[in-house]
Amino acid sequence: MTQYVQEKVARLEQPITAWVLLGIIGVLTIAYGCFINATITNIVSTKTIQAKIASLTPSVSALESRYLAAKSSITMDDALADGFSQSNADPIYISRATAGSLSFNR
Repeated sequence: MTQYVQEKVARLEQPITAWVLLGIIGVLTIAYGCFINATITNIVSTKTIQAKIASLTPSVSALESRYLAAKSSITMDDALADGFSQSNADPIYISRATAGSLSFNR
C-alpha cells in the first residue's frame, strides 16, 4: 500500500500532471463563474419583465373594457351606415363526413 501511495504522489509531483490538474480546475472555475453570471442575469431580467408586466396590465385591462363596450354598442344601423350590406344568400356550411369526404350543407 505504501508503494502504491508513493507512486501516486511521485506521479502527481510531475509538472505535466500538476499543470493539467490546475488547468482543469481553472477551466471549471471559469465555467462556474459564467454559469453564476448567467443565472444572475436571468434573475434580473425576470424581475424587469415582471415589473413591465405589472405596469402594462392595468392599461391592457382598460383597453379590453373599452373594446367590449364598443363591441356591445354596435348596431345593424351603424354597420349599414358604414357601408356594410346584409347578405341575402343562405349560408353554406362545410362538414367532414365520417367516411372522410367533405359535404356541403345548406
